Amino acid sequence: MLKKETMKYYLPVILFFLMLLDGQVTRVLGEWTKGVYMANAHFLILALLFCSLSFSKRYLLITTIILGAVFDMYYIGVIGIYAVALPLIIFIMYSMSQTIHTNIFTEFFSMIIFVTGYELFTLIIQLIFKLAIVNTNYFITQFLGPTLLLNMIIFAIFVFPFKKLFSDE
Repeated sequence: MLKKETMKYYLPVILFFLMLLDGQVTRVLGEWTKGVYMANAHFLILALLFCSLSFSKRYLLITTIILGAVFDMYYIGVIGIYAVALPLIIFIMYSMSQTIHTNIFTEFFSMIIFVTGYELFTLIIQLIFKLAIVNTNYFITQFLGPTLLLNMIIFAIFVFPFKKLFSDE
């Protein structure tokens, strides 16, 4: 696809559009299930998983801080939750990169762990600052379960295109 030197100029725009796609897919699925189930799509986290192979930690940390702040402003109106959650995910991805990128199965299970951690981290922060009130049973059965299932499907469909797009070639 694009060379790494060229891709670094387009990457923030691509990640921004993936963030918007996450929001739109999430909203459509929520409407489709009439609000019974909420499944958050995480194309952005999948892209970041493969970006961590090709781009510097500093570059992705700065990019995710900015994207997280934009996400905070647009979706919840409180800057800080996603501006911390996304860079934290990146930091963990780089810390564990040799384990994560061993093969496709470790990438798959890493994706599940990152999505779970991301959702739990953002929920806990929202609970601490009293921005949300959540029933634990509802969170696990009607939010986290469907979110993980959706992201397993997204991984299965998009793993090879994303791996190719964000490769270090």
